[in-house]
Amino acid sequence: MSYIGICEYVIGVIHDKDIWYYVGDKDSDGKRIRPDERYSSFLIDAKRYDDEDLLREELESLPKTLTYKILELQRCPKCKKEFTEHPALSREDNETEICPECGVREAMDVYLKNQK
Repeated sequence: MSYIGICEYVIGVIHDKDIWYYVGDKDSDGKRIRPDERYSSFLIDAKRYDDEDLLREELESLPKTLTYKILELQRCPKCKKEFTEHPALSREDNETEICPECGVREAMDVYLKNQK
């Protein structure tokens, strides 16, 4: 198994103890998006950055009335899903970082195997 690591970065907005993702201020046709449509609760909608300098420039241009957080977007080598949470360490090799869901799945598999 190989380590995938950080793929891209996204901008998260702290909103009532939830994280919303910044989707940008223009749609795919280059038209301006209304301010109330610039954020989504779905990670799939988030605007992605592979250059930290571009991300920081855009972050500086956003309204200062909200709390923003730069989130590292990673891809799990086991299930191939993207995640922004703290990774789990795979029990298979004690080196590979995997998504929290796969980490729980591996732990449950070990637990259930030992219960037999």
